[in-house]
Amino acid sequence: MENAPDHGRTVRNGSLAMIGLGVLLFVLSLVYLIPHDMGVTSDLRSRGVHVPAVVTECVEVSGPRDNPAGNSECRVRFTTAEGASVETRLAYVTGTVKARDTVTVVYDPRHTDTAALASSIGFWDSLVRNALDVVALVASVVMVLVGLAVHLAYRWLTRARSRPGVM
Repeated sequence: MENAPDHGRTVRNGSLAMIGLGVLLFVLSLVYLIPHDMGVTSDLRSRGVHVPAVVTECVEVSGPRDNPAGNSECRVRFTTAEGASVETRLAYVTGTVKARDTVTVVYDPRHTDTAALASSIGFWDSLVRNALDVVALVASVVMVLVGLAVHLAYRWLTRARSRPGVM
């Protein structure tokens, strides 16, 4: 039985990995995902300026098997109300445009490097993004709780087994 797998170590490492990933996802959600999505959308809705822009480049980040339209990270070039030419990356990925398309973007006059398609900051798109952020937050809590439950149950069972006269 020298080559028998150590199921205890597998359970222990799996539960600790789940706890670690859950904490990482929780921190990522609270520190980056939720503030970024809410901040960009809020800034663009409150003080954003609508201007025509040209898509200069799109790089695919997910293929048709993930999303029939595919998702691309795109760069756009537009002229601000002050007459300055700006080229920047869109705040959100999109599957609706390609290079050399003319689109309407909303940019933040305080931070001209922040721009999004006008359609990306609409109610439903924002709602879906925020819902996904909340799902990530809830999933992280579930991962931590399940990881803790498995870890504590394993510890309880191994201690109960090691006591004389038990089991």
